[in-house]
Amino acid sequence: MEIDDKIIDQWTDFCKDYIGDYELPAWDTIPDLGLYMEQVVVYLKKELKYLDKGPDSDDIITAPAINNYVRKKFMPQPIKKRYYRTHLAYLLILCALKPSLSISEIQTLIPMDTSEDDLHLFYDAFRQQHKLSADLFLKRIERLKKLVARDEFLGNAFKDPATELIVDVALISSFTKILSDKLFMFENTVTDMMGSSSPEDDGTI
Repeated sequence: MEIDDKIIDQWTDFCKDYIGDYELPAWDTIPDLGLYMEQVVVYLKKELKYLDKGPDSDDIITAPAINNYVRKKFMPQPIKKRYYRTHLAYLLILCALKPSLSISEIQTLIPMDTSEDDLHLFYDAFRQQHKLSADLFLKRIERLKKLVARDEFLGNAFKDPATELIVDVALISSFTKILSDKLFMFENTVTDMMGSSSPEDDGTI
């Protein structure tokens, strides 16, 4: 199967442009001036450009979605309709995880009702993990590119190399989602066990 190297390069360049050189904004660079909703949406779309699926797809970053996060207490209330650094940090994390986790699942991961210093520490750790995960993803894409270039995929089983790549990354996404669900189940089970073994529950003094 003859493959156009230029097309393969376009696929990998697409990933690099959107993810490879990307990092979440450093804590100190997140605006703390008090942005209104329209400004928040513009800021998030700029900082999380890789989440843009195109004009015909549902947008993750919208004013109604942000209002819903606030209403359901997934993040702190804005102050007089203005969003500061802590609000934007929550939103950056929420939006980055939203494609793969439900909001209720994300809520269990983010510290709520915590100090700004603790949120700062959590955000910095999340930012580092985000970069590590992006780097691992790109290494996988580079490996796929080499395999396609050497025609070491499944021959003509798929209609074209793009289909092979889509199937591969879709399966990785599926496996990752299953693992995250299992981890949430395990965490909930451990929490329930710890709660049931408290002195009030087992009769010990």
